[in-house]
Amino acid sequence: MDTGYAWGIEQPPDPAAAKVADTDADGLTPEQLPEVRELTARGWQLAPDAPMLVFLPAVWPPQLRTWVPDRATRYETWTELDPKTYEVLREQTVRSSWESRNEVENDNDALLADAGITGRPRGRLWLLKPPPGFASVDDFLAELGRRADAAGVDGACGPEYVRFTRDVLRVVTA
Repeated sequence: MDTGYAWGIEQPPDPAAAKVADTDADGLTPEQLPEVRELTARGWQLAPDAPMLVFLPAVWPPQLRTWVPDRATRYETWTELDPKTYEVLREQTVRSSWESRNEVENDNDALLADAGITGRPRGRLWLLKPPPGFASVDDFLAELGRRADAAGVDGACGPEYVRFTRDVLRVVTA
């Protein structure tokens, strides 16, 4: 694993998780979990779940990240399209199976390995605080995108973009 990429394996879950550990989370999405709602009320934001950004918690400054056990339910939408017009004929949202969730996790691990990052702990919902000078994580990511474009860095989950993100975070949090 490259220096500067750390998942905080020893970092305990946020104390907000202990308060609700025994409460039922069946059917709740990540945003609906009581511990996530408490943390977002205190300025934390769920880390983006886009595959191209799955590496963010590994490069995010430890003082600006926390996590809670992932007790959330996931859903997926199945869509049937007319083969000629591509008009939506039918759409159905269903609870994701454990097999489907595991496939997504395996895909994320493969993306990370290709980017030179290993050791991602599963079963965590990551929450981030924006770096100083940014109102939100999305604001930082927009600025990161502008800087990556200006530097000619492809904004995909690859070694160059991961290093670039880590380096920009070091500069803005110094």
